[in-house]
Amino acid sequence: MSARQWRWALAAVVTAGLVAAFGLVIGPYLAGLFIISAAVVAVPLSMRDRPKLFARACLVVGVGLLAWAMIGAVIGMFLFVPAALLLLVAAFAAAGNRPGAWLAVTAPIAAATVVAAFYLQPPDPENEPPPWFRATVDIGTRVHDRNFNRDFHQRRERLRDFGATRVSVYERRTGQFVLDVGIPDPFPDGRSRDGLKGQILQLPEVVDLRLCTFHTCD
Repeated sequence: MSARQWRWALAAVVTAGLVAAFGLVIGPYLAGLFIISAAVVAVPLSMRDRPKLFARACLVVGVGLLAWAMIGAVIGMFLFVPAALLLLVAAFAAAGNRPGAWLAVTAPIAAATVVAAFYLQPPDPENEPPPWFRATVDIGTRVHDRNFNRDFHQRRERLRDFGATRVSVYERRTGQFVLDVGIPDPFPDGRSRDGLKGQILQLPEVVDLRLCTFHTCD
């Protein structure tokens, strides 16, 4: 097979690996999705001894990854777009070893159909995950303040007493964190969405609070 194709495909794998590592840092609770997405990028490398199959695999995986990047954009899968584009370049990098016109046409059409079906389908509240609050917490130089961190941890865990189904936090950059708070459906007696929201806003250094659904954060 073409050395040029191999280099492009290898670049795609390295790029996907870096994205997966970055994803583990910014969103540990999505670690599985980042790792699986990166692992799929490496599939064509196992077909090095079958050049035509290798080119076809690069095309199919690249197009499929682009579709997944658009469908999973809200959870960070858009970061895999560069890796997908590198695989597409690998598929067509050698004039004598390309996937073929039929697959080159049908694969993008199939992927576009899947993406369109995903975004055009009417919302089904029964099958969508419940909404959640997403708060941005900017603690600046106090990121290493042991007393502050202990107090913040204790106060955030008390959100469960106000109905929170889950409380997760991850670091966006040094000194700035994202706090995700699950909203129950329905709330326990005596609790309400506004009450939970008020408790989140009372956490120290909350600079932004949004209500998120599977599709958007407003």
